[in-house]
Amino acid sequence: MKIRYVIYLLPLFIYITGCEKILDKTDLQSFSGSQIVNSLDLSKSYLNRIYNDNSPGWPGGDFMNCSEEVAGNTPYFEGTVTVNTVDFYGTSVSVDNIWGNLRAINQFIKIIDEGNLSEQEKKHLKGQALFFRAWDYFKLVRLYGGVPLVLEPQNAVGEDNLKKTFLARNKTSECIQQIVSDLDSAAAYLPGIWSNTDDWGRVTSGTALALEGRILLTWASPQFNPKDLNDR
Repeated sequence: MKIRYVIYLLPLFIYITGCEKILDKTDLQSFSGSQIVNSLDLSKSYLNRIYNDNSPGWPGGDFMNCSEEVAGNTPYFEGTVTVNTVDFYGTSVSVDNIWGNLRAINQFIKIIDEGNLSEQEKKHLKGQALFFRAWDYFKLVRLYGGVPLVLEPQNAVGEDNLKKTFLARNKTSECIQQIVSDLDSAAAYLPGIWSNTDDWGRVTSGTALALEGRILLTWASPQFNPKDLNDR
């Protein structure tokens, strides 16, 4: 009798031990970093999200409150703006979002060279990410001066995450230097004109240089031009 039970159970045992582990499933709703950096399409999709999260939107919402068309009085309309009037980091997104956007950019810059894409493709991808990192920091510096320079993706949790480490602010001059460095690299990596029509509308070397010119003009303006430049 026992031998008969063994014979019945033997095929089931072979089936269970010979197949893949039931719980070891591929996540079909997300992509790993290695998948992204080894696929040009996925890398571009990641960049498309960076474009979406960091590009200016159409005027509206809070921006409408800054004009004479506003329905009611605001500090902008009354001319009573103070440092406490602006409660976001120079954009229409929350403080958490702006640092989240920078983290996504830093993460992409960090891992893109690990993939097997061509060197030209890597440079084009990295150049666009560097442009948006410079763009985000310019928005911060223009409003607040020196801010913490975070150039590596920080942990979301743990003892070394941003909310617990309280990174010190860098000098405004250090921030400007980093912004210009990112734009110089972006201009070197990006083409003047995208040969593929599907890429038309993406930033180019000319876009990076134009933004750098705007930033340097702002840096030379009275807003950022005290007597002792080393104190900036």
